Amino acid sequence: MQPTARQVRVSAYQLIAAQVLVAALMSLLFLLLQGAQAAYSALQGGLIAALPNLVFALFAFRYLTQGSADQARTSFMRGHALKILLTIGLFIGVMRQDDVVASALLTSYIVTLLAQWSAVFFFKH
Repeated sequence: MQPTARQVRVSAYQLIAAQVLVAALMSLLFLLLQGAQAAYSALQGGLIAALPNLVFALFAFRYLTQGSADQARTSFMRGHALKILLTIGLFIGVMRQDDVVASALLTSYIVTLLAQWSAVFFFKH
């Protein structure tokens, strides 16, 4: 049975919430292991992975139940393009900071992305 548009949308937002939770947990881990600046950098890294996914989801599901297939495809592609541009922009903005801990930032970013890739196993309909 195919999931409804609402179920797909809810699953996407649950995934983003899970990514934010992973970012927070990574930040806590870095706080305990390396201190406040590493924790802040880890939080930023996790949010760089999660926030563009939120933007993508908002665009991707805009015309899921209403509108034409062309509108849905165009919105999906715009969301994907914005996701990539936002990710690049956020990385540039964060890396320009003097006190960023690059290892914490990148580790948290990667772990948060892995949470997205493993979502198939946790969010089944």
